[in-house]
Amino acid sequence: MGKKKSNYKSNCCNEKIIVRGIGDFDDKDRICTMHFECTKCHMDCNVHIGIRKTWEINPSTRIVPNKKKKSSIKLTAKELKEIHRSEDL
Repeated sequence: MGKKKSNYKSNCCNEKIIVRGIGDFDDKDRICTMHFECTKCHMDCNVHIGIRKTWEINPSTRIVPNKKKKSSIKLTAKELKEIHRSEDL
């Protein structure tokens, strides 16, 4: 199997690594041993796995609701005219 480049980096040099497989590839079984080789020092290295960032709090509980009050009183034009007539000026 040929060289296959990946986006992973090595722990030793923090360089890109090459994934290599050694073994037999039959029609039924695809069994092989995989190892990672650093492109800088050409030694078998471990893969650097970045720590996944997680939230310490639940962000959905921190959403502030809309404090704007809805105007539930909607008057028609006829009702507004009646109110204006009844007011003393």
